[in-house]
Amino acid sequence: MEGAWLDISVPFGEEPSREGAAAGEGGLPEGVEAQAEWLKRAAWMGTYVTAPPSLELDLEDTERLPLSATVGKARVLHLDDVDCIRADSLADYEPRAGERLLLRTRNSQREWWKKPHGEDFVMLSEAAARLLVERKVACVGVDYVSRAGAGFHAESRGVHQLMREAGVWLIEGLDLTEVKVGMHELVCLPLKVKAEWGSPARALVRALRE
Repeated sequence: MEGAWLDISVPFGEEPSREGAAAGEGGLPEGVEAQAEWLKRAAWMGTYVTAPPSLELDLEDTERLPLSATVGKARVLHLDDVDCIRADSLADYEPRAGERLLLRTRNSQREWWKKPHGEDFVMLSEAAARLLVERKVACVGVDYVSRAGAGFHAESRGVHQLMREAGVWLIEGLDLTEVKVGMHELVCLPLKVKAEWGSPARALVRALRE
């Protein structure tokens, strides 16, 4: 039978800058419009989904998220022994078209969400990103965040954008410490909010029987 559900989200984190917005009680700006803008700025806190800017599907915001993008079977890969996720490391796992992949690295074990953002984390190389694009994977989940330092943008800031523009949905800021290698059922839903890049999300997995 399937395993128990495991929450792989990380805490929402610290409040983003409120520059230009009047703060009310509880740290939120006053007014519906100001609060909506605050939420957009908070899109890259904790665990979040980043949407591809596909003109064909008109996906300029996560309100139009197709559920199949981040809900369904996902394969978890353990890459705990690498300093950088490279193309040859991923090629050994034979990524497949339409697949959802969750990439567990030593980042999760460091509990990075409890520390200041740094540069010494495992990142995805440009060659690895191109491999995933070429294999036409549907969704990739990583255990760090692209906004921190060079990170997901290593070698060029185009790594992150490369995958988005190719139509790959990204789930960032995951805690995969307790997730075993193999097939899982994934449920990851962003808030239904209009945002150009993405939205905070809650992500759950449970292991599937082989």
